[in-house]
Amino acid sequence: MLTLHLMRINLIKLFIVSSLLFSCKATSEKDETIPSGILTEDQMIRVLTDAYLAEGASGINVKSVTGEKFDSTYVFNPLKDTQIKKSTFDSSIVYYTQHPKKLKIIYDKVLDKLSVMQAKGKL
Repeated sequence: MLTLHLMRINLIKLFIVSSLLFSCKATSEKDETIPSGILTEDQMIRVLTDAYLAEGASGINVKSVTGEKFDSTYVFNPLKDTQIKKSTFDSSIVYYTQHPKKLKIIYDKVLDKLSVMQAKGKL
């Protein structure tokens, strides 16, 4: 009788542990909802494409420009032209940096867009 009771307890423990392990499955980055106040992937693609076009047009390397000078560095301002606040852009960069798979998708699409523009002679 005691053995049967211990078996039931062990079976219940096994069920609980198994349930916990399977319910704690990590969510895919692709399935994760983007928080409010963060630019969508399409908005990021548009802004980054414009930023790289501005970089090329001005001959200035974006990586060497400080955040304070970002707005005044370009002949046109990708953030102002798209009516995106710098704080929103900065928060979005932080978010996507913490989600490298999403960031890679964005940069792949930016490169694709720039390649198409180059092939059409628009660069």
